[in-house]
Amino acid sequence: MFNRIKKIIESLAIRLTWFGSVALSLMILFVVTNVLSRFIFKKPLPGTIEVIELVTVLIAFFSVGYTEVRRSHIYVELVISKLPRKVRSIVGSIMYLICTAFFGVLGFEAWRLGRSYLTPTLRDTYVLHIPIAPFIFVIAFGSFVLALVTLLHIFHPLPDDSKKEEVTA
Repeated sequence: MFNRIKKIIESLAIRLTWFGSVALSLMILFVVTNVLSRFIFKKPLPGTIEVIELVTVLIAFFSVGYTEVRRSHIYVELVISKLPRKVRSIVGSIMYLICTAFFGVLGFEAWRLGRSYLTPTLRDTYVLHIPIAPFIFVIAFGSFVLALVTLLHIFHPLPDDSKKEEVTA
């Protein structure tokens, strides 16, 4: 049962990463178009900063869950690495519990903020008038996915030594 739930959550994180990749491609296309517009027509595209800010939300929060699935987030283990495996496992579980709570609260608060941006009037960006609420809901959803992944890691806090990749300089 646990493995099935784990596969579902990991599959969701992978699918969200594809959306983040598409958003990154669109952002690159938009930036290149803006640069060419400035160079050729001496006029930038209107709302470039707004679009880049909003697309950055998509890139970050659609991919953060997958990064945690791969255990690719940066962490410092100067003291922890010297401890026995059992103690590292306990400390890791506690840290993942704290992360689960943090990202769960972040997701809940982002969801509340997104709902408040829908009523009484729809809030939007200044130049292009793009609604902001959907992007706040992306923050909420991405945070909930990350909370689920860290919840899974509470029960298996240490990566498998056999799967651990060595980083070479």
